[in-house]
Amino acid sequence: MRFPVKVGLISAAVWIAAKMLGLALNWNLDDIRFFVILNMLLLTSAVAIGMYVAKRQTIGLNLMQDVKNGMTAGVPYALIVSVFMYFYYEKIYPEFNEKKIAEIVEKLEKPENIIALRKENIDMRNKSDREIKKVVLNNTESIYNAKFTMLVSVLALLIYSTMNSLLVAIIYRRVVFREI
Repeated sequence: MRFPVKVGLISAAVWIAAKMLGLALNWNLDDIRFFVILNMLLLTSAVAIGMYVAKRQTIGLNLMQDVKNGMTAGVPYALIVSVFMYFYYEKIYPEFNEKKIAEIVEKLEKPENIIALRKENIDMRNKSDREIKKVVLNNTESIYNAKFTMLVSVLALLIYSTMNSLLVAIIYRRVVFREI
């Protein structure tokens, strides 16, 4: 197995372990910002480390080969983390989605929030309160669905991995390895 793939797998395992540790300690479960930042940090680190080692081992790589080496670390990370997120929100901690939906239901019980939705969204101006609640709840249930979360996360992580690979490759070429 190539080193960048190993780095991606190890980084994914670290993120999964952190997420499970957070669950075991009941720490920060409903505020996902920490885990999102950790996810981005680990993906960036996997791309940078995988690309650095591959660049050190092989001399004369062009920019596209560098990006490919970065993606070789990023793609396994993205796939494993996204599949884990599906199981996490579907089987391990489905209460997260239930809590988020309950928060929206609670907000929809207040008439001022319905009025604000009518003002913000042109499509809702001619709808009754009941229709607005139904539309918002349908959208919320779609968003807080484990399959939707997995699809969005795999797409976002792949795009992020691609952009990171390109950026890190340029930084390595211009700063670290001083190539033109």
